[in-house]
Amino acid sequence: MAAKKQEKSMDKTSSNVGGPSPWVYVLMLFLVYWGINYLDGNSGGFNAKVYAPHKNATAVANLKVQKSPEDLAFEDGARVYRGICAACHQPNGKGSDNAGYPPLAGSEWVLTESPDRVIAIINNGLQGPIEVAGKTYGQVAMPAQGGALSDEDIANVMSYIRRNSDWGDGHNYSIITAEQVSEVRAKIADRTSAWTAEELINQFPDSQ
Repeated sequence: MAAKKQEKSMDKTSSNVGGPSPWVYVLMLFLVYWGINYLDGNSGGFNAKVYAPHKNATAVANLKVQKSPEDLAFEDGARVYRGICAACHQPNGKGSDNAGYPPLAGSEWVLTESPDRVIAIINNGLQGPIEVAGKTYGQVAMPAQGGALSDEDIANVMSYIRRNSDWGDGHNYSIITAEQVSEVRAKIADRTSAWTAEELINQFPDSQ
């Protein structure tokens, strides 16, 4: 009799020790499903450009500071200057006395109300002596850049050299537009040779 009671007790214990309740599995599946959806909605698609607490690349892009046309022209002009002009006129705009390259920083040719003469110089080049800040330069001719640069490129690089406050307080002129460059280039369209300083003064008497 005691053996039968012991056997029934063991059977009851075995039935109580069974696997976890089905609700545990349901809860686990729910948590996994929730976790997947949370990651999908908050990871930005695992895009490296997305960082917390922003959810996607668009949200990050919207944080960027919107730059003015003047700032964009200045930045593009700086790029053109570094690529074409800085090798001779130096990154600081001071040129090189030894090599015969005149300065642009503080130059009376650059810091004028009218940009026409400098537009013409960039377009066709310059040869012969030119006086800049009381010193005469002329050992090296400046090659024409008109074929390599668009109206916008010339406008932007001129805006850069005329507005670069690092070169001095006088560099505070307004930006040059592509339309201004186009007008000057149209006037000198028949010109094929480099300018001399005297020719520029005669051609553009108002560019003082």
